[in-house]
Amino acid sequence: MNTTDLSPQKILQALPKSRERSISLNEMAEVLNLSDAQKIALHKTLEKFVRLKLAAAEKGRYFRKPNSAVLIGTLRCTRTGYAFVTPDDERERERGDLFISEKGIGSAMHGDKVIVRVIGQSARGRDGWIETVLQRANKTVVGKFSKSGNGGYVTPIETRLLYDIEIAPADTHKARHGEFVHVEITRVPSSHKLPAGRIIEVLGDETTKGIDIEIIIRKHNLPFVFPQPALSEAENIDDAINETTLSGREDLRHWLTITIDGETARDFDDAVSLDVLANGRMRLGVHIADVSYFVRDGSPLDEEAFRRGTSVYFPERAIPMLPERLSNDVCSLRPRVDRLTMSAIMEVDGKGRVVDYRLTPSIIHSRERMTYTAVNEILTNPEGETANRYAHIKEMLLAMRDLALVLIKRREAQGAIDFDLPEAELFFNDEGQIGGIVRAERNLAHRLIEEFMLMANETVATHFEKLPVPCVYRIHDEPNPPKVKEFSEIAASFGHNFSMHGDTPQRGFQHLAREIEGKPEERMLSYLMLRSMQRAKYSAKNTGHFGLAMKTYTHFTSPIRRYPDLIVHRLLREIIEKGNADEADWQVLDLGQKRALKQMDREVFEEAREIEIRRMLESIAEQSSLRERAADDAERELMDWRKADFMAEHVGSQFNGVITSIKDFGFYVELEDYFVEGLVHITTLADDTYIYNERRHRLTAKRSGLQLQLGDLVRVSVDKVDRDRHLIDFSLVKKR
Repeated sequence: MNTTDLSPQKILQALPKSRERSISLNEMAEVLNLSDAQKIALHKTLEKFVRLKLAAAEKGRYFRKPNSAVLIGTLRCTRTGYAFVTPDDERERERGDLFISEKGIGSAMHGDKVIVRVIGQSARGRDGWIETVLQRANKTVVGKFSKSGNGGYVTPIETRLLYDIEIAPADTHKARHGEFVHVEITRVPSSHKLPAGRIIEVLGDETTKGIDIEIIIRKHNLPFVFPQPALSEAENIDDAINETTLSGREDLRHWLTITIDGETARDFDDAVSLDVLANGRMRLGVHIADVSYFVRDGSPLDEEAFRRGTSVYFPERAIPMLPERLSNDVCSLRPRVDRLTMSAIMEVDGKGRVVDYRLTPSIIHSRERMTYTAVNEILTNPEGETANRYAHIKEMLLAMRDLALVLIKRREAQGAIDFDLPEAELFFNDEGQIGGIVRAERNLAHRLIEEFMLMANETVATHFEKLPVPCVYRIHDEPNPPKVKEFSEIAASFGHNFSMHGDTPQRGFQHLAREIEGKPEERMLSYLMLRSMQRAKYSAKNTGHFGLAMKTYTHFTSPIRRYPDLIVHRLLREIIEKGNADEADWQVLDLGQKRALKQMDREVFEEAREIEIRRMLESIAEQSSLRERAADDAERELMDWRKADFMAEHVGSQFNGVITSIKDFGFYVELEDYFVEGLVHITTLADDTYIYNERRHRLTAKRSGLQLQLGDLVRVSVDKVDRDRHLIDFSLVKKR
């Protein structure tokens, strides 16, 4: 697998910063282990850097030039026509985004990787002008076709793509007026012309069943068709259990082991077991599907899993990372069948501390497939009907509850932040239509499994850190100071003091969460608290997990649906099978790289091998983080679409809500009962002229003095719903 990252920012970072250390194209290609095609792309990028004076070339050798006036970043457009560029460089990002006027956008489109020149400073921050586009984010676009003459145009679903796309008569793919289509862009926008494209796929009209999912899959570039080599490999897997299969495995089939998942789950990653030992401690077993045994490095299955990065879950459909033959059958820890696993077996004392552990390949036999609902009924009513039905596992479940409560208390004492934010869940009527939107249940059974998985993940991460050997970590950086300052000002406006000072900065979030519990502003401030934080991601460099208050953390417990977990399993298998980390062959390297490394002397080989492994793991981490974000965005957008469908049946109805965001163009309201957010545009506030105060997050009526601010309770009417763009417009009825 070639995981080389050829992003412009990575190339710029790889360039030496002085003439004395300059590097040739061939040398750079060799260091980065590039193919011939990648070498050509590298040369084009370097020459572009030279033209823009980001780099210099002398006698065929390149080096980086300091140029604070030119930055690389990602363009983020707004529906109103102007845009911002978010710098790639972390230090520049702390200085804020660059504002780009409509004229300064040029041929760039939303999401493009661009080079931007800083042209000035204004009250809104730095102003920029886009010099050139380095990478196009939108090779294809999904939108609605409008017929015009023999051709037509496509209006993108993504409102931040600011232009309609012209379609020539020969490129309509026989699309009909009003149908949703998938378009390949053949001409980018310019000052004189709209972008042009050709329709490559007709998806259907708004009455087509599942059209929203089909659109979102293509909009977010989610791979949804498995290549034939991957499918063939999956079908030909031999899952028979024999002496060869059992060699080197700990046989745990006699242990009382169960799975606990949601009602609709089909891919069971994890199973758990618990014993009370003679010394009073508990032995917790977290047994994870041994996907790495079946999915080998560099195989068609592995290549496709890397490309997908994660499974994606929609209400009626899943897009798995692995073919169903693996995800729902061979690897899935189904009840009453033998399954191959990797087990984290941890001895835990009365204070919730892991005092001993072992990590081992194993084989288990799950006794029951339990649901969160059934387990919660047993935990809350141990003498009830459900508990009697599962009498053979009841005592183990009650012991698991007791351990989970100890673990929750311990993590809270360490500073872990538990955002128990309500999540929306759809329910459907008999006709398959959305019958309502309710709060998704999160009960003690959910918490129990969460705690056990957290403990297993931390134990595995600590094992790698102690050796020490390379690993893919799950990291969560501390919040950016400007966002913390902004949030503390908002909290103060509600009379709450928020601070991150002290040895454990997470305490500030914990204290505030307890203080606002049960108050009208709880939901809104909890969301804003979460938004003030960085996004968790994968990295080959361990910097800790702020939200969990853990110094070392990884993802080990879901290799069926997350690629980083599969990589962690692979690395762990190398260590266990070789018995010594120094002797491992490291399956994350392909054969050519292994041969090249082993030609070196031992000391140089060890150093070069570790550098190569860490570089590859960092590329895997970045790809996995990108795919995770795409999946999250897709799942969130589908929920927004379904909410818009639901609210379209309630145009003219009135609802109670809370103001969650204030902008110069109006304010957003989230309905109290339906987890639906919509905009009250300032133009609908016709009774007065409203002045926007950005610092205080407030709109004030000029004549009456009425103030509308974050957390205010209001009553709104549903005015309009744009189903295609899942936008909901409210009007203010009154402030409550």
